[in-house]
Amino acid sequence: MKNRLENSRNYLFWTPALLLIITGGLFAYYHLLIATHSYQAITPVSFLDNVAIPFDWVQMGPISFPILVDNFLIFQEFKSLPSPFNHEEAFNFSLLSWLMISIMLSLVSDFKKLFFLLFGVIWIVGLTLSNLNGLNIGGPSSNFALIIAIVATLLGPVFFHIRGGSEKFALRLLINLILVGLGGYLLIDFSTISVPAFYLQEHLLIPISLLAVSWLLWNGHGIISGIYILVARANRQLQLKVSIQILVIGLIYLLFLGNTLLSFRETPFELIPTFNPLLLIFPLGVLGWFALDIKTKSELQLIASTFTLKALYLLGFGLVLWLVWRLDSSGNQPGKELIKHLLIYSQIGFSLFFLIYLFSNFLSIMDSGKAIDKIIFKPFSLPYYHLRIGGMIAMLVATAFTEGIIGVQANALSSQILGDYYYRSEQKLEASIIYENAWSRYRNNPKAKNTLAQLLFELNQPTLAKQHLEESFSEAPQVDNIILLADRLHRENKIFESIFYLETGLRYFPSNEQLKNNLALFYTKTNRTSDAMALLEDTNEEVSKSNFAALSIKSGNLENETGNLSPTPQLINELARQNALGNYPEEALIEKLRKKLQDERNPMLIQSAWRNIFSIKDFNQPDEELAMLDSLWNQSEMADYIMALQETAVIRSLAAGRVTDAVKNLNGLAFRNPGDAGYFLHLSGSILAQQADFSKASRELIAAEEKGFQAFGQHHWIILTLGGYAEKALELREKYQIEVPAFMLKPSLSMKTYLQTLQKIHELLPAEAFQQWAKLAEGELKGDLAVRLLAYKAHGLTQQQLESLGKSIQQNRGESLALQTFISNPDLKNAEAAKALLESLELGDELTGNPYLSPLIWSAVSIEPDPLIAYELLNSATEFNRDPILWIKKVQLARELGLSNYAADALQKMEDWISPQDLEMLQLSNF
Repeated sequence: MKNRLENSRNYLFWTPALLLIITGGLFAYYHLLIATHSYQAITPVSFLDNVAIPFDWVQMGPISFPILVDNFLIFQEFKSLPSPFNHEEAFNFSLLSWLMISIMLSLVSDFKKLFFLLFGVIWIVGLTLSNLNGLNIGGPSSNFALIIAIVATLLGPVFFHIRGGSEKFALRLLINLILVGLGGYLLIDFSTISVPAFYLQEHLLIPISLLAVSWLLWNGHGIISGIYILVARANRQLQLKVSIQILVIGLIYLLFLGNTLLSFRETPFELIPTFNPLLLIFPLGVLGWFALDIKTKSELQLIASTFTLKALYLLGFGLVLWLVWRLDSSGNQPGKELIKHLLIYSQIGFSLFFLIYLFSNFLSIMDSGKAIDKIIFKPFSLPYYHLRIGGMIAMLVATAFTEGIIGVQANALSSQILGDYYYRSEQKLEASIIYENAWSRYRNNPKAKNTLAQLLFELNQPTLAKQHLEESFSEAPQVDNIILLADRLHRENKIFESIFYLETGLRYFPSNEQLKNNLALFYTKTNRTSDAMALLEDTNEEVSKSNFAALSIKSGNLENETGNLSPTPQLINELARQNALGNYPEEALIEKLRKKLQDERNPMLIQSAWRNIFSIKDFNQPDEELAMLDSLWNQSEMADYIMALQETAVIRSLAAGRVTDAVKNLNGLAFRNPGDAGYFLHLSGSILAQQADFSKASRELIAAEEKGFQAFGQHHWIILTLGGYAEKALELREKYQIEVPAFMLKPSLSMKTYLQTLQKIHELLPAEAFQQWAKLAEGELKGDLAVRLLAYKAHGLTQQQLESLGKSIQQNRGESLALQTFISNPDLKNAEAAKALLESLELGDELTGNPYLSPLIWSAVSIEPDPLIAYELLNSATEFNRDPILWIKKVQLARELGLSNYAADALQKMEDWISPQDLEMLQLSNF
């Protein structure tokens, strides 16, 4: 019958077996070597800061000041969040466990009678330890769940064993899959607890762990025996000293194992390296295969067929690897430590006694060059079972040396599994109690302590949560708990305590970038910027690099350029840096950030990126971009950033030269956001001052001070003085210790003329303004005022006057083909002339965006055939601009449209700044 079974082997079994091992190895070693602490949910959380950047620079003769707007800087702080639930991983592992258990049960039915009975007893004990009675089928902790599990898992193996194992393996596997699956379904369906599927998924870890331990004990001397077989084969016919080679290798191996065992007691020899014992699993499985192969070919009385033993070996190999992955991904540190300890104990014990067994039986022929590897399981004197007994005794000695810690680990493993069930089923109070119990039993359990604290915060028990975090800090420090504790203390405005814990944490974990990053951010909040920069300076971690760049910008150090920009926060910060330098940013940088925004889902980063992108002069039509911003602030997830997006829209309008829209929207923002009204009114005042409307600008600045703005400087005093608010200027000068500029204390005659003309430039008739300009001596003031007359008064000047202005402008600023084109034909009713004027003023193609550019408004009105639209254009412009020609044209159009009352009202207002003689002259003129 055994031969029939051997002949009926399905070689298709080996392919999925190898697939199980390879995939399990990849997942396990990925978690062991790369994704360590995968249970941790330490993630960078962004927050905003701002930096004022010179959006534009105002230069009017000696008057110079920037128009500042805010750009955003992205700082990222690491936060410890609740551990993820890992529902998918648990479900997939439970399916894999169902398959592996079914395969095992299909194989063990081939065991000899005594060994099959022994397996049955061990399996029942394993199921009993799995705490399946917690499913509460038929009552609290009743035995029905255990009975269902025993029947479902043993019915198939018992039946096939009684039948003599004659059935094909595929049939046995199919039947066991059905029975085990049906048993699992019944356990879930009959259970009365909350989400019983989660309970079963978690508690499957216990029987799987027992099977893994069984494989480790079975393969106890796998590495050393496998190495011996390979060495013996390599030296066959060479008659080299195999005994010396295997002795040296064995002693070195035992030395490393022994030092790793000492590391469990934190007393290793520093000169001998230690390692993670779980890394031994793969070489153990590979090398142990050679020993198993020799054993099955040694004509020994084995407990089952060769196929069964090899299949169980490969199954156990894959099972151990997948178990390591599951324990690591779920953060079950007690389970990992239990496997580590038992692996080291078994390797030391069985490897040591295998060497004793080997030298006792085969030393005399070991160096003969014969095929002695084939007879290592046919001893001459010391029986093989003595090796097993000696290995178990050595394991007991190692257990005693570590003070029986494996018992504590096993207990904590069980508690952690139950806590994970409560956590996944969102029974927070129960989970917190179990996690507290698990950690109190075994301190090396970081997930339990962190999740306990997170749950207590969610249960509104912050004091108790902080006590547990402080207990962890003093007894078993871990990075996530330090971050969580510092963050909670910071929320309570205990920033110096936060700094203490982070500084002390760095003594335990000196190279941890997360602690360094958070500590640097807290340093900045206590004005220790240099210390913060020192912490982040030499780092390769992306978050810290981004924060270092942001801190550099915030502290005014704009020369630290960040290379290899990739994450969105880095791109946003770099764009802010380039904007702060007053440069036009690199086009590649803007394009890269725009592409990132296509996939970005973080509202904070989206609105910050658009702010920094739009803080650049761009006279292209902004309508599509303004519509995009409008669509953003209508999205629910952007609700917290509506004001910021609206401010960004103002900046984009201003970048396109739309002064009217910018000023009106800034006043709207000031009205809707009283807390920030001072900032918006000040920005509006700066824009109006740039257009030489000092009166309106002064009123905006006065209102800004009333709303809390205090950053007044010398240029504000100048604006108020020129705006006719000398008393307020004096008040602010004394209040804010403003120094009066020298050119205002003792101005020259040219300076007086320049300032007086600039002060009233919009209210003056073009001819009058030209006369004032003509009085100036040649120089920078005359050239500057010539540009302003061109921009504000060209619609009322003769060609000869324009030629004089053009000559002065080109003498001071260089030749301009566009200016020459306009002067040669200054007919503003001609679109080409208007285009030339726009180009000479370095503007876009909009005529009506800036109400203070009277010639352009005049051109738009002249070109417009509909008098009603022309009147609306003039009405909009004259809300800001007091240009006499625009006002009188408004009066004339109002009369043409039959709006006599509006015409009369406009004439009455014009009397405020135009003399009766000039007003009468204007009315008699035909515009």
